[in-house]
Amino acid sequence: MHPMRVYKCRKVGGKFSLSKKVVTEVLDVVADGGLVVYPTETVYGLAADPFNEDAVKRVFKVKRRPKSMPISMAVPSYAAIWFYALLDEHSIKFCEKHMPGPVTVILRANSRAPTNLVSKDRLIGFRVPEHTVAAQLLRVISPLTATSANRHGRPPPVTCDEAIEQLGGDVDIYLDAGPCKYRQESTVVDLSDGKTRIIRPGALSQEDF
Repeated sequence: MHPMRVYKCRKVGGKFSLSKKVVTEVLDVVADGGLVVYPTETVYGLAADPFNEDAVKRVFKVKRRPKSMPISMAVPSYAAIWFYALLDEHSIKFCEKHMPGPVTVILRANSRAPTNLVSKDRLIGFRVPEHTVAAQLLRVISPLTATSANRHGRPPPVTCDEAIEQLGGDVDIYLDAGPCKYRQESTVVDLSDGKTRIIRPGALSQEDF
């Protein structure tokens, strides 16, 4: 475990970014099984290497989340989902229209998906964040876990300070980019059976589908 660090994201032209030094630190921490809180357009997320079993166990422990509730995975683009999941014509059209954006899609996992995140029904969730900092990280470190940076049962944090208040020194690095755009969690949509079923209402409204 690394000493807790908090980094303010740079803002240029209305967009946030990270220095190469901070990106390298995040890369090193994730590679070492550590945890990073990062901003998205919805709420602050908790990142770890989804292929590292110990790191994923640590995510569940820090969040105090039941192991029966799988967490999702963040990837840099809709195209990256093809590597880990099975898509049909319906899910392809949905992802092309709404990703990147404030939505999590549930799909059927293929053999390359990280077993630590796959449900007993062989399903897995995907996020393609549109926040510039999340996108910058995922271009270098992909995939990452995509779960809100809160204790189970408590409100998801929409500022870095809220995440720190809940998780404190249990996380190695916090990346602060101010308040999240939507200030609510992503809409979770199950596309695994050729239909569009909302599992959890959120930032993307049904009228947007």
